[in-house]
Amino acid sequence: MQKRNLTFWFQTIGFFLLVGAIILGLVTRVVAVFQYVTFDIGPDPDQIRDAFAVMEIWQGKFPKLGPPAYGLGLGGFSILPLYHYLFLPFTLLGSGPAVQAFGNGFFAFLSIPFFAFLIYRLLENTEFQKRIFFSGLSGFWYSLLYSDFFVSNFQWNPSSLPFFVLAFSYLYDLKLKNLKHIRIQLLAWAASGVVLAILMSLHSSALFVMPVVYVILSIAYVLKVYRWRRLNLQLAVPLVGYGAAAIALVPYWAHELRNNFSNSKGILKTITAASGGEESLPLPLYLWEKISTLFLHYINLIRQVYLWDGSLFAAIVAIATIGLAIVFLGPAFKGSRNLWLVWVSIWGLLLLAASNIDANSSVFYYKSLMIHAPIVLTVVALAYSQLSRPKTVALWTVICAFILLSWGRNLYYDAQLMSAKYGSNRLMNTRELVQIMQQLPEDADICDPRIARKRKKLNQYNYISTYVLPASPGVVSECGAGNYVIHPKRILDIQGNFLNAGDYQSTYFLEPEQAERVKLWPVLAVTDNQPFSGDGTLFLETETAVVYQLSSLDDGSSSALPNAPQA
Repeated sequence: MQKRNLTFWFQTIGFFLLVGAIILGLVTRVVAVFQYVTFDIGPDPDQIRDAFAVMEIWQGKFPKLGPPAYGLGLGGFSILPLYHYLFLPFTLLGSGPAVQAFGNGFFAFLSIPFFAFLIYRLLENTEFQKRIFFSGLSGFWYSLLYSDFFVSNFQWNPSSLPFFVLAFSYLYDLKLKNLKHIRIQLLAWAASGVVLAILMSLHSSALFVMPVVYVILSIAYVLKVYRWRRLNLQLAVPLVGYGAAAIALVPYWAHELRNNFSNSKGILKTITAASGGEESLPLPLYLWEKISTLFLHYINLIRQVYLWDGSLFAAIVAIATIGLAIVFLGPAFKGSRNLWLVWVSIWGLLLLAASNIDANSSVFYYKSLMIHAPIVLTVVALAYSQLSRPKTVALWTVICAFILLSWGRNLYYDAQLMSAKYGSNRLMNTRELVQIMQQLPEDADICDPRIARKRKKLNQYNYISTYVLPASPGVVSECGAGNYVIHPKRILDIQGNFLNAGDYQSTYFLEPEQAERVKLWPVLAVTDNQPFSGDGTLFLETETAVVYQLSSLDDGSSSALPNAPQA
């Protein structure tokens, strides 16, 4: 009777956790997108660049390359172009900035029940009630991850990586479980090829890792088919996936054929340079450096995504959790070997590639391919642990403490971001910016010193006047008498945010001090903006902004924040 009650509670709690995950995911990934407060932040206008690229497809400008790769020593090439085509259908819903971000929010929302479903498939040879509990636990934990919440509210190419990793994983599991159904095989391999091409178009990490994973899985499939049927035409089915990927990337091949494969050469050059290594180091030291960096990347994934804490305490918690997962997972795992092979291949290759870069300087989205890994390892360690009762209680106690700590830390930042969108001290969103621009005279000019160089075209005002409000004010970077200033009352206090000083004669980057060496991004808070210090007349005031018409210019002295470098 006691065991029946326990299994009943496992199933009931798992069900409620899954329902909670779906509701939370719907609110944070879908509904919250339309309170779009991050369209124009940071030093590079990546979101606006991608928004223009998607909308220009309707004008016949078909992208042949994706966004350029930069940061962490990368450069000299662009990723593949399918991201822009993938989000084109969402613009049928409208041309506003939030509609394009909605695509990422939509995929991020779907990834929550999808992940819970794959955890259920992973935990084969486990009681049904436990599978429900752990799938619900996994989905709820994932729905709380602030990093996924934050980037899912972006029009940004890395945002949808987790969803397509899950899709790629499911398709491989589907193939191996339907070896007798050739139609399912052909469709699944073709879909895998398309998903592979999409993944390679989302971020440079996937561009380098996923083709190798695809080769590994193709070999594993061929070996299994060979043992099952020996020589058979089904051995060639993986070629369908390669063909589908090549067809999906036709725009890219068109560019490469016309340009002597210049971008592909840049990708190969980057791979060659990364594999060179520190040849002057003795082999034992070289191996130690690579292995230690590899593990540090995984430890930092837990610190950056699951704990949002770069302290030594967080590192100790991460190491302890990893140790428990390794010790108690071991040979006890009896789940789906298909999903396990996919995920271990992705995680291992990503960490191997990451061992060439500084673990403390990379932000979390470079590891988005394995964002689910700590949840998977934790759940598997609990589900398949075969221990005596005292050890089982100790294991569950320690891991549950880690889970609750992770939930609490992520909920804190989730609340910060929701407050930035809906609280009494919320930020100005893109819808409100459109409403303000509508109230300005048509012959007016908005001045914003940030609108220079690459931002001369790639700025939020230009996007809105091009695709949302065709008859709208212009925008200039040098402020003069008669220009209008849209001055937000509050700003996102996030490292690297690119802002105007209060005098509207200078700009600055926000550089909040961080005691932790590991790079935590984005650690955010909403703070009051610098007061407007120019000479102007109040034209309009809203809940989130004030609008002034400049009457004259001051002496040009900067009122930037202390120690804030000028842009």
